[in-house]
Formats: sequence, C-alpha cells, structure tokens
Amino acid sequence: MWNKDKSVLVSIVTCFAFVVILTAAVLCGPWAAKLWFITFRGMNENSTELQRLLTAFAICFYTCAPCGYTALYFLLKLLFNIKREETFVMENVKCLRGISWCCLVVAVITGIGGCVYTPFWFIAIAAAFVGLLLRVVKNVMHSAVKIKEENELTI
Repeated sequence: MWNKDKSVLVSIVTCFAFVVILTAAVLCGPWAAKLWFITFRGMNENSTELQRLLTAFAICFYTCAPCGYTALYFLLKLLFNIKREETFVMENVKCLRGISWCCLVVAVITGIGGCVYTPFWFIAIAAAFVGLLLRVVKNVMHSAVKIKEENELTI
C-alpha cells in the first residue's frame, strides 16, 4: 500500500536522479546545444550566429547550474527532515526560502539571456512563477511553525 514514507522515498530518489541528470547536462551541455542548433535548427556549424547562441547558452546554463545544485541540496534537506517527522520546523522554512531564491536567480539570468535567445524567456517566466509559489508556501510554513511554537509554550 502507498503511504507517506514511500512517497518521500520516491521524492528523495528522484532528487538524486536529478543531481545525476544535472551533472550530465553540465558535462555534455555545450555539445548537446551545438547538436541541437545544427541538427534541428539547421544552423551552419561555422556561423557567427551559432557561436553567439552557444555563448549565450553556456553563460546562462553555467551560471544557473549552481542554483540547480543548491536547490536540489535544499530540497533533499527538506525531504530528509520530513522523513524524520520534522515537518513544521524553522529549518524547513529556510530550505523553502533557499529554493525560492534559487528559482528567482535563475529567472533573472534566463530573463537576461532571453534578449539573445527568446526561448530563455519561457524558462524565466516558469522559474519566476515557481519561485513565487515557493515564497507563498514558505510564508504558510513559517506561520505554521510560529503557531506550533506558540502551542508548545501553552500549558
């Protein structure tokens, strides 16, 4: 039967899978981007336009990658706290805050990159939206932690 522990375990395994995927993307990113632009966008391998797009991709991707690793770190920390039955604690609020800031930094970086390669704006909008959602969840969690702390002080 499916339960909370199995759900948390699946989430933890998925996070570690994303660490592997992000690492593979960091190692293969420039090659994959070049392959994409040449094969599916029909660009000339020696064109200045391709070099400009690859440079924009590299700058955006490699400045966003640390945010991805940081967000995954905070997410794993949050999941391990939940696994230990530590849900409404200040550390989880800090984790949510950190993940939301990572999303907002990615939104800014890809928003700037969208000036060179328009599809980056879609990433920027999605990252900003997720960052905003996480800020709201963080605020709710913070309120819950405060209520829990007040209730613990009540005799």
